[in-house]
Amino acid sequence: MNLENQTVIDVEVTEIDTPEPESIAIKRWYSAAQIQSILDLNKSGLQKAIAKLQDIYGIELKALRRGEARATQYSEFALKACQLLNAGKLSELRKLVETAPIAPTAGALTIAEYTPALDRRITQLNQNANSASASLNQNVQQLLAQIASENEAAQQRDSDLKQARINAAQNRGAAQALEIYQAEQKALNEVLAQLRARQLGGAE
Repeated sequence: MNLENQTVIDVEVTEIDTPEPESIAIKRWYSAAQIQSILDLNKSGLQKAIAKLQDIYGIELKALRRGEARATQYSEFALKACQLLNAGKLSELRKLVETAPIAPTAGALTIAEYTPALDRRITQLNQNANSASASLNQNVQQLLAQIASENEAAQQRDSDLKQARINAAQNRGAAQALEIYQAEQKALNEVLAQLRARQLGGAE
């Protein structure tokens, strides 16, 4: 084969870009007053919700709000996330978080990290709840034992008082019987004395 007569064909290789995961574009921003009114939250409640979205779900603050002080604005994404959080729709919230415009930075959780972090947080909350429940149960048991002890003491006092009343009644009865006996003995002695006096008088 004659290599000189061959035509060299250059093939241009075009790289195929791998599509990035879709994320929600922030199309609208709300003032603090607007988002508080929509969510029916006060300033403190809104701040706590935003803090949860950051700490537990690893959402970057810049995806939730922008600006400072009175110029602070909250994103449409923040509104949707807060609505799902307040409604307790955590599965839907997780799906929403996966589409969040997150750019991992030092100290921020990535999408792959936030679920284990959330699981650890849930485990910690469960442990805290179990510990608090055990402590509360112990306190309740101690209170019940104290109540039982006080009831037993009260019943014993009632029993002692009843017995004291019975003893007092018996003592009163015994005293009356003794008075009657003494009166009868006195009367008998007087009769005997009279009889002896008559006998002595007859003998004379």
